Amino acid sequence: MASVLCQVRNRVPCLIKLAELQLRGVTTTACVCKNIRSGVPKISVKGDKALTYEEANPPHMIGVRKSWNTWNTSNLKGEGRKAETTVDDIFIRRFIKGTFPTLVASEVIIKRRHNIITITTMMYQSINAQKMYFLWGYTEEILSYFLKCPVKLEIQTITNKSDIIYKHI
Repeated sequence: MASVLCQVRNRVPCLIKLAELQLRGVTTTACVCKNIRSGVPKISVKGDKALTYEEANPPHMIGVRKSWNTWNTSNLKGEGRKAETTVDDIFIRRFIKGTFPTLVASEVIIKRRHNIITITTMMYQSINAQKMYFLWGYTEEILSYFLKCPVKLEIQTITNKSDIIYKHI
């Protein structure tokens, strides 16, 4: 097996096998903005397709006019749990949509601050308050048990879909 002598940052020579060098290759390409239609909703023929504020803004406006759906620091350099945080977020979104099957009206926003997970969403007022508060407490307790940290739900209720419509296309 052929080897190559190389130097790393602190100028210490090291031996890397050619097979590993081919796998570790770094490739770069120029930025090509040819796929700008992904994530942008199609315009309907009659102009009656309703969009919320989240859906109305294109993906390249994230961080400018629209916010991220998950707030955490696991993607910073040196932080751990990147994959676990993503899997936890998917689990939380599926759990919320399964617990409140027809009630979720907008995107589920997940914020992680220190050890507390805050889940924010908008829901329809189609069930009585007693059942809603039961499901609210149930969700907080079960997610706290599964994720092993305090979970807090922040729910805003709306009466009908027209309350969250931003524009029609």
